[in-house]
Amino acid sequence: MPTDAATLFTQLPISASTWPVSKNFFPPSNEIDQNVLNLYREQIPQRQKYLLQVPNIQDYFELYNTLVPEVFCRDLVRIGFIGDGGKWICNPSSVQSLPECVVYSLGIAEDPSFEESFQNFTQNKCLVRSFDKDLQSSKTMKRISTANGIFMKALIAGKTNKSKNHYTFKDIMNTFGDTRVDILKIDIEGAEFDIQDELISVPICQILIEIHGKSAKHTLQLLQKFSINGFYLFSYEINGRYHQLSEYSFIHLDCFKDYGIKTIYGKYLS
Repeated sequence: MPTDAATLFTQLPISASTWPVSKNFFPPSNEIDQNVLNLYREQIPQRQKYLLQVPNIQDYFELYNTLVPEVFCRDLVRIGFIGDGGKWICNPSSVQSLPECVVYSLGIAEDPSFEESFQNFTQNKCLVRSFDKDLQSSKTMKRISTANGIFMKALIAGKTNKSKNHYTFKDIMNTFGDTRVDILKIDIEGAEFDIQDELISVPICQILIEIHGKSAKHTLQLLQKFSINGFYLFSYEINGRYHQLSEYSFIHLDCFKDYGIKTIYGKYLS
């Protein structure tokens, strides 16, 4: 996605001269008290310094005590099953204003509850593409179909091999004629680390992902990978039982306008 911050923010409904020209300069906000924003931004160097202490073991104290959202999402909501499987999404009503909307879901495991809940909320506005390395039951397939979705047995990989049902993300999108993904939901039991380069190779607006890190540092490295490539953290949810399996939600700079993002707290993950 080529858009930089200076270009993007001139398109938003505030004077162009007030919008950031670098990650160290931020616009004023009429959504959040300016003193609060100033405090967030003053804390950026401290957060970055603290992240340097995140260990390469399953001790998440430093990581979870450092994380805060990087942007303000006005209508933040958790969609899907109340327990495991739900995802935090930013301003989902915004899809109604889009000319078209595509949701990709990697990892179904016989549970399309997120897809159903999202489509119920948006009145089936979006097309849903569901993928899993395993075939799903007829009951699950029917639920996906009812949610205006299709299912494809596929494993996202670095190289396409149709005989093994392995596909790059770009080839998957080309198969369906999609040029961008509005919502990407990922729960693939650790394989997200194997395909991280694929995830940043195509235009994606929001990434809603459960990360299965081998250590706190391992998890942080993936968060930083997203950040370096234009994504801003807007939500995280710590798994109270398995701390290494927590939820993170990102939105890309290029999609701020589409999803009503007007306030940047401060970018500290990269």
